[in-house]
Amino acid sequence: MELWTLRLSTVLAPVPVVELLGTGRLWGYGLLYPALAATLVTCRWQRRRQFAQMRDDPNVKPPKEIEARSSFWPDDTVGVISETIDAARGSGAVRSPERRERAMRNLVASIKNEGIEAELRIQLIQDLVELGGRDMVVRLTPVAVAPEVDIEVRLEAAEYMGRYCVEEGSEALQSIANDSTVDDRFRLDAASALVDCAAGAAGIALMQLVTDSAVSEYVRHSAANMLRRVSHGSAAMAFRHLATAPLITSRLRIICAEQLADDNPADAEQALWRLIKGVESSMDYHLGIDAAEALYGISPDSGVEAYAALAIDPSFQWYGRIEAAYRLGRLGVRDGFDLLSDFARAEELENVYGLAALDRLFQLEAETGTLEADD
Repeated sequence: MELWTLRLSTVLAPVPVVELLGTGRLWGYGLLYPALAATLVTCRWQRRRQFAQMRDDPNVKPPKEIEARSSFWPDDTVGVISETIDAARGSGAVRSPERRERAMRNLVASIKNEGIEAELRIQLIQDLVELGGRDMVVRLTPVAVAPEVDIEVRLEAAEYMGRYCVEEGSEALQSIANDSTVDDRFRLDAASALVDCAAGAAGIALMQLVTDSAVSEYVRHSAANMLRRVSHGSAAMAFRHLATAPLITSRLRIICAEQLADDNPADAEQALWRLIKGVESSMDYHLGIDAAEALYGISPDSGVEAYAALAIDPSFQWYGRIEAAYRLGRLGVRDGFDLLSDFARAEELENVYGLAALDRLFQLEAETGTLEADD
């Protein structure tokens, strides 16, 4: 299109032209702005005329509508999500109950669809519950109890049900927590979520995890800790069971005994004595020493007795006996010095153990100041 105003502005604008005409610089540049304004008005007028011609011409097709931006959801669920969101919104045009019901059914079917990644379905549950609230949660019951649905999706749906619908949610969580075919971690998560909506049922589910030898000891210990939110008495029973269970590693048994001491010190001492006198300490003297140290933290007198018992136990390894005698000396018990001295001078003892006992004796005397006092 011809913009005569643009040509005019190019004539009026240059400085040499203004000076050639002999006009003032201010007057010459003032002509530039009306020219630009006329150019803008002419452009808008010509553009409107072109649009009018396109509208009236039947051979000219209108431009395609801009397609909606695709989301990260799969193609087979985008329509269901859009329809459900439109049906769930309270404002705007009135939606029929039939459409809303159909949309909800389709949405539940999409959440149960194994062809969609579990992470996307979990995100879908979170978004729709945030949007629909209790109305949406009520419809998640088929998802939470269906064994063919991924356990992550079932657990997510059951946890939301426990917040909005206590009775239905507790039943769904119990079905997961008591299912032996479900992974231990998800059973623990279900039982933990059950604490907030049904403490009694949660206590039963957690105790089953604690006593189930097929469950990993990490999950069993975590279940015992979670029982403290339900009942300290039940937690004490769980810790006592783990502290005395032979299939539990000795390190964890010591930890459970220390936790048991918070509610029942007598049972904790008994569990630690079983470790000190057991075959585990004979095989690994560090376990016996650690158990005696834990026992001393519960009862100092019992701890001193445990160190003395290990130091004179002929079935205990020599390094363990030397360490137990050294711990006695550090606690101010004279028997510790005497035992280390006897070990260092024993002729039937191998040199390596005798030297170790002598080294510990010198270290003990230096730490307690006995060496300077003798000098």
